[in-house]
Amino acid sequence: MDQTPDAILTFAAKCAREAWDKNQQPYLLARLSPDLVKEGVNYKEALGEQRLKEFVRSAPDRIKVVFHPSQKSKIGLVPPDKDFEYVATSAPAETKAPALSSSGEKASSSRRRYIVSNFLQLLSELDDADTADVQIPTHILMKLMRDR
Repeated sequence: MDQTPDAILTFAAKCAREAWDKNQQPYLLARLSPDLVKEGVNYKEALGEQRLKEFVRSAPDRIKVVFHPSQKSKIGLVPPDKDFEYVATSAPAETKAPALSSSGEKASSSRRRYIVSNFLQLLSELDDADTADVQIPTHILMKLMRDR
């Protein structure tokens, strides 16, 4: 495979078409770099300072770039004649809370921070009318976050 920008774009478009034809899903941009390496292509040398994302976005007539609404790193490539949108997940991904301290009586500092952060995340998901009614003094939040 040639190490020219046009050859890289042709390869990306081919991969996007194959992924789409196989399962009607985008070819993930994160796969492009390792796949190019497998082909023996040093894309950084061919593209110079330009990043792959900007490079593929510069040719909308040959490839369409789609972005996940909440997962910034999830970027897909689809054929230009196809329409695709990632589905936004309504609930944030659940993560496991840090374990309670050995005493069990008081939550550890990291657990308190985890709880307060999750609470603030939930508040950020309220609509504007409900958000206007929430008033938490800053000194209370600082006290909840502080090490004891």
